Amino acid sequence: MDIIGGTAGLRLFEMQNSSYTNDLLNGTRAYFSSLGLLFKSPENQVRIISGSEEGLSGWISTNILMGELFKNNKPSETYAVSDMGGMVTII
Repeated sequence: MDIIGGTAGLRLFEMQNSSYTNDLLNGTRAYFSSLGLLFKSPENQVRIISGSEEGLSGWISTNILMGELFKNNKPSETYAVSDMGGMVTII
């Protein structure tokens, strides 16, 4: 289970400066560990997520909030999502 997922901006930044990105992720993991949160696998719980994961997360969140995902359990009858962020557009 992810707790924090870096998205498109961090994916691009990782290509330019991977050591800084790793330091940022490790610092974030250390900070949240210091709060007493249970981290079974910190590398998997604070990480950079793929564009597909980012899009799927938005679709799931929207349809849970709109009450559609559990109402009829028919993906073809759920809300579509268009996410226009700073670095990518997900439809």
